[in-house]
Order: sequence, then structure tokens, then C-alpha cells
Amino acid sequence: MKNNVKNILCFDVEFWYDSEFIKKRYKRDMLKKGLRTVIEILDKTNAKATFFVTGKVIEKYPYEIKKICQKGHEIASHGYTHKMINKMSKKDFEKEIKDSVKIITKNLGKKPLGFRAPSWSVSKKEFWIYDILKKNGFKYSSSIFPVNLRLYGENKLPLFKFKIKDIVEFPITPFVLFGIRIPFSGGIYFRIWPLKIIEYFIKKMNKNGERVILYLHPWEFCMDLPKVKTSFLGKIATYYGIKKTKVKFEGLLKKFQFVSFKDTLL
Repeated sequence: MKNNVKNILCFDVEFWYDSEFIKKRYKRDMLKKGLRTVIEILDKTNAKATFFVTGKVIEKYPYEIKKICQKGHEIASHGYTHKMINKMSKKDFEKEIKDSVKIITKNLGKKPLGFRAPSWSVSKKEFWIYDILKKNGFKYSSSIFPVNLRLYGENKLPLFKFKIKDIVEFPITPFVLFGIRIPFSGGIYFRIWPLKIIEYFIKKMNKNGERVILYLHPWEFCMDLPKVKTSFLGKIATYYGIKKTKVKFEGLLKKFQFVSFKDTLL
């Protein structure tokens, strides 16, 4: 039996080669295949999710994204080109946001409520983004990873949701053990940890009244993802555990409740 805590489910929808470890365009983007698998699982389990989609993806697959929205899932902004915020000026970021809002509104008939920074590229230095998000009609963001990691993250950032410039920020809350912040709920961390450990982390956090944010990418459901040259860390982040993503994901949806970000705001 599922517990009563409504955890949050979301997907970062960019092309698989938009990763900071790759950044090279390939003919096989794998997106339609990954999305098809994800939607089949969500339909089967009656779970709802938020899809943070880049403008470039909507340009290429407007029908697919619109269909996801029609199924009752939320479409939110993941920027326009998946460029990290800490590599942009305020002016460049505002253009990304405006272009993203424009294409989402054009294709879906409504503006996005939420935003996620590509590659979790928000630290305290980038808190200026909230002024721009507020100016452009956003209600929430989920852009903070409160764990020090090589590519992103910052330990001093808040663990739980907070409000800044009228924007609700939902950090990706890690499991805290003896003061150590342990990421587990998405991406490579989801693929590294055994399912039983992930279930244990979620149960403990839910028991304490903490909502878990589970995030994945559609390409993580593609076992035939093209093999490309990248660094050792890039290989781990891109390919490790990918063959078990679908089974582990389905296992969690059977045991825990998941909703979209929009559902938690209503």
C-alpha cells in the first residue's frame, strides 16, 4: 500500500547530447523513444509529472510535447538552449527565458509556471535569476542542488523549499545521514543506488514529512543510447546503470505516490 505523502515527479527534457560531458550534436537524439517509454509507464501507473522542456526540443517535437500536456502532465521551462546559467549574462538569460515562454505559450496556449536551470547551474551567485523569473510570470523554480559536486551544487544552499522574490524554490533534497548530504533521487545517483536503498531513503524522508523530488531524463530509458567518446566521468554519468532505469522507476511508482509540481501549488 502506498503512503499518503505526495512526492514530486519530473523529467528534464533536452537532447541527450546536451550534457555538459558531451555538447556535440548527433543525428540520433533518442528523445521520441525515451518519451514514449516514459509516457507508457505513467499511463499504466496513473502518475502525473512535470516535464521541464527546452525550447529547442519543442521546436523539433511540438506534437509530442502538446500530447504530453493533453494527458494532464505539466510542461515547464528548461530554458531555450540548455546553456548553464553561470555561463550567461543577465541579458542572455532573460532572452532565453522570453524565448522559452514564447514557444511554450505558442504551442500549448498557456504560459509555464515553473523553471529548472540546465545542469543545476544556480548557486548564491545566480540568485539574480529570480527577479527575471518573477518579471516573466513564473511561480516556482526547481534549480538548486544543495550538495557540493564537481559540476554543480553547493552545500550551503537550503535543503527544503523556500521563497525568494515571490518565487517558490524547490531544491532537490538529498538524504541526510550524520550530517552528510547524499544525492539519490535522480539522474546518475538514481542509477547508482540499488532500488532497495532508494526505497529506504524515500520511506524515511516521507515518514519525517519530507517530500522527495524524483527527476530523470527520457534518454535514461534508452538502453541503446549511442556510445560516444567522453571523459571517464562522462561515461559514468551517461551510461552507468541505464539498463535498469525502467525497472527501478516502475518499482518506485508502484510503492509511492507522485504528482507534478503544479499539483503541489494548487
